[in-house]
Amino acid sequence: MTDLAYMVREDWAQHGTAMVPQSAIIRDWLGDPPYLFAVTDVKKFDHDDRGADVEAAEYIAPSKADRIVFNISELSRLEREDKVIDQAVVVLHPFEQRELETIRRAVEAESVGKVFVLIWSRYDMVRTWLDGLGAVDLHTHTTCPASDPLLLAAAEMIQNEDYNGLSSGRGKDAVVQLVRAFAAEGYLVEPEPWLRAYFAVGGSFHHAESIQKLIKEMMAGTRHRVKPRYRDNIVEIMREQLAAKQ
Repeated sequence: MTDLAYMVREDWAQHGTAMVPQSAIIRDWLGDPPYLFAVTDVKKFDHDDRGADVEAAEYIAPSKADRIVFNISELSRLEREDKVIDQAVVVLHPFEQRELETIRRAVEAESVGKVFVLIWSRYDMVRTWLDGLGAVDLHTHTTCPASDPLLLAAAEMIQNEDYNGLSSGRGKDAVVQLVRAFAAEGYLVEPEPWLRAYFAVGGSFHHAESIQKLIKEMMAGTRHRVKPRYRDNIVEIMREQLAAKQ
């Protein structure tokens, strides 16, 4: 299983006052050099000496000799070639869905033994994914509590509809009905807990965006028209099923 950790850039920099000590904390977690930096575009990295990625890399690995920089996209080769990187990988500011999926698949395939992600914003979905997988926030030295088993069971039901897509049709029906059913049991109608659970069971960034959109619409008062997929007492049924497995 891949060891995961992260830090939000704001917590790393703290208005330019904390990069040195925070980078030392990151190095302690990473282990011995060389340090492998996965970036969006190596060419841009090499020719932009004032870029955010370059700045972070220079603080985390002050000696250029200790830095090996490559494109995030190269991580996809590991699974195809059945290779594993034992050295820790530092992913700098990933954002695009394609990059995030590449990272997720590499972690899922255990192609990387240790991954640290420097996150641009605490509201980026990559943070929710990391929290769902139990990553350590190196700023607070804490992990997000594991998702409720019942919520995980619901997330698995949603993931089973991935092949249909979750923005419409049967997939949308499943998301909306389960969120409504759980809300009636006191669960929050908020994207964060649902997305953490969805990522915990192996969900993808592509479909996570659909879940996030639907739940935000529900929070705003939208009443989605859906076809019945589950019984009215679906949460009670799921609770009994979980109890029977224990």
